Formats: sequence, structure tokens, C-alpha cells
Amino acid sequence: MFRVLTYSLIPCVVFLAACADSVISPESEDELTRDDTQFVAEMIDATAAGLLNDFFDSSQSDPAAGTAMGHQPVVWTRTFERSRSCHDGGTLTVAGTSTSTRDGEAVTYDVESTGTKTRLACAHTRGDVLITLTGNAVWTHERHYANHAPTGFWITTYLGGFDWTKSTGESGSCFYELTRTIDTAENTRSVTGTLCGDVVDRTRTWRTEKTTT
Repeated sequence: MFRVLTYSLIPCVVFLAACADSVISPESEDELTRDDTQFVAEMIDATAAGLLNDFFDSSQSDPAAGTAMGHQPVVWTRTFERSRSCHDGGTLTVAGTSTSTRDGEAVTYDVESTGTKTRLACAHTRGDVLITLTGNAVWTHERHYANHAPTGFWITTYLGGFDWTKSTGESGSCFYELTRTIDTAENTRSVTGTLCGDVVDRTRTWRTEKTTT
């Protein structure tokens, strides 16, 4: 049997830096291959980012979809929770709090947010092998707009751990710390950090179409 993750990550939303030093990678009977870890890192980022985009690109949040802005800066805070089915079964739930600042005179819009995400038997297939994850993490996210267009760097961080199983019979537990960086000027999306002890460093085109996030 593999070791079940028991560490509490919710307090890390406030003290993320401290938690990075205190959370210890759990022991594992088996190990994911490097190809597995790169695949899992991509899935962890893509699925969580998809849910965040669903929320922030909604009509209530998208600055391009809002009514004409006044000249005085407006700040508001909201909480949210959204769930989505994983590709091959299970669920991912993302919850958080976001603070938005809209400046009508400067025509800027900025978002800072933090929260948690939970994977429950969240399954993805790599080749002929099904990889299933159950675990928790904390995240932070920031994005920026100027003149109703994305600007600057959009940064998302993930800190967490999960139990994993493979349809080939292996199982284990591991820890990850990842950063997603979107460079809006260069139109790139990078995912860097570590997962299950392996280094992750991947860069791809961010938007292949104007509406893709």
C-alpha cells in the first residue's frame, strides 16, 4: 500500500513561502517515470488553468465584457468554487478568493487570487496507461490587462502533493511545486519547477488563436 498524504495545505494560502520549506515530500514505494512526471505536470497545469480561465474570463470578470469604466479605481473581492470532470474519470475542484482592481482612467484591470484545489481519483491516460491522482494543493494567480488587452506576466503557482496509481499496478505519493508564467508580449506559456523529484521546464506558444487562453 502507498502512503496516504495527510499534510494540511489550506493554511499555506496565506503563508505560501513558509509552507514551501515545511512540507516534506512523502516516501513512495514506486516511482513515476520521467515521461510520467512531465505528463502529470502538464495535466496539473492545464486542468487547473482551465478552471481558473472559466472563472476569470466569465462576463462578470472579463474587463473587455464589462460596462464602460468610470474614472475612479474600483476594487472588489469575490470567492468562488468550481469543479470539472477529469479526462478519464474523477474530479478536480478549484476554490479561491480573488481581488480585482479596475482603473478607468488608466484603463487597466488587475487580478490577484489565492485558493485550493482538490483532485479526487482524477484520471488521465498517457499512451496505454491510466494515471490516477488524489491530492490537494494551494495556488496563487495574477493576471493583468491594459486597454482591455492582456499585458505583462500572468503568473500562477501550485504547491501540493498527491497519491498516484497506474493501471499497470504501481502506486506511490509525491510532492510538487510548479510555476506557470505567461509572457503576454512573447506569447509564451512556461511551466517550471519540480514534480516527484524531477525538474519540469516546458515552454510553448500561449495563444494560437485570439480567443485561446
